[in-house]
Amino acid sequence: MTPALIHGDHASCSRVGGSMRRESSRLRQHALTLDDALGGLASWKGPEAESSRAAIAATIRVLRATADHLDEAGAALQSYAIDLAQGHELGRRAEQRVREAGLFLDGSRVVEPWGPASAEEAEERRTQIPKIQARVDLATVCVGRARGRLAREMRRLAQALSEEHSRVAR
Repeated sequence: MTPALIHGDHASCSRVGGSMRRESSRLRQHALTLDDALGGLASWKGPEAESSRAAIAATIRVLRATADHLDEAGAALQSYAIDLAQGHELGRRAEQRVREAGLFLDGSRVVEPWGPASAEEAEERRTQIPKIQARVDLATVCVGRARGRLAREMRRLAQALSEEHSRVAR
């Protein structure tokens, strides 16, 4: 048995993305609770009242931003899971074509097997390689692009989250 052409567990990616989105919803609920509590502090007077209300308001903004970024990250992970599932199916079909043609995969490269073969058999295999290689390439490119999109989105969200927290820290 050769290792699978496409690696990754799309079901787990989807579950993690869903969990992230549920946690995002919980954070939004906490932000609403804090917002209500802040409204109750409007009558609070004293030397520290205004600075305390400003600090709580800043915390609420960060909490909401964090919830938004967590939701976006979860959505991106779920979208990636869909692309990964499609890549697995494309990879499975490509691997099936490789086997049916009597060829092998060397990583993601379609190659002829070693050993003796008739001239007709060898020629038939050689003529099938480009067509089957294109199917293998389609599967790997599909997943590669999806991973690239996911990585860019995660970098963007990490940067945005870091900037939001830095603003509050100042």
